[in-house]
Amino acid sequence: MPERATAAPQLSGFLNVYKPAGARSTAVVGSIRRATGARRVGHCGTLDPLAEGVLPLAIGRATRLAEHVLRMRKSYLAGVLFGVATTTDDLEGAPLGPIRPPPDPQDVATELAAFTGRIRQRPPAASAVRIKGRRAYQMFRAGETVELPEREVTVHRLDVVEAAPIPLAAGASGLSFRAADAQSYGLMVGIAIECSSGTYVRSIARDLGERLGCGATLFTLTRTAVGPFTLAGASEVWQVRDAFMHGYLARLMFAPDAAVECLPACVIGSDTRADLRHGRESAAPAWISGEHRIYDGDGAFVGVGDAATGRWRRWKVFSEIA
Repeated sequence: MPERATAAPQLSGFLNVYKPAGARSTAVVGSIRRATGARRVGHCGTLDPLAEGVLPLAIGRATRLAEHVLRMRKSYLAGVLFGVATTTDDLEGAPLGPIRPPPDPQDVATELAAFTGRIRQRPPAASAVRIKGRRAYQMFRAGETVELPEREVTVHRLDVVEAAPIPLAAGASGLSFRAADAQSYGLMVGIAIECSSGTYVRSIARDLGERLGCGATLFTLTRTAVGPFTLAGASEVWQVRDAFMHGYLARLMFAPDAAVECLPACVIGSDTRADLRHGRESAAPAWISGEHRIYDGDGAFVGVGDAATGRWRRWKVFSEIA
């Protein structure tokens, strides 16, 4: 058994980690930090505790590029329960009102069109949105009234993948799904979702239920992809720990420029590299504009630059040259 190193090697990049249901995203970050000894570890978008799936983590200097992963398109598989709404729009909340007859699965599929494209949605009251410096869920749990403004998001795809009845009972202790307790039947619908950053799947479930007049709440949620980070390629915390212990952690990591793979690439020369090293503006090719991922003449990733009117005006330096 090789001896465990006392600190992580100087690696920078991204880990595609699987977050299990019931765990907090911050706890997963802490577990990876302890498992690898890395000082700089940050998540690229949290998952609710009840959700599971892909949790990309930035390691080392790649934390400077985490915001680009945050903006990537995300994919989910949601289990939505029709027939009852809850105070939190998921199973953590108390039921709102009595159980109502669920819709026909075809009606659900038909209404999905209204939630596709650029839409406006109101985040759940129990969400991480900040209101005057406080998290909305903190105010909600303290019994305060939470009023969140609508925001614009983009839903690229909504598809029903399966549907089935489920025994359902609602009481003071919450919802029950045991056949012996059943007061009625709800409808469980699996929905595949592709959406922009900032989209709340709980809000989609809630608003679908309101539109169909029966109420709905999020039952399960699995994030299946964030950009190039997929569920099939995700590693559990113990696998990351073993990879570090046995010296092959780098094999699990994505290169830092995976965060900006959607940006056009540009190669800079030695003069521009020198300007970059000293924080100076520098000439850019006249025919390019906007953000680019930048490489030097040896093909090494340098960082992200923003070009306008023939000048590199803003840089986010990744490499050691600065």
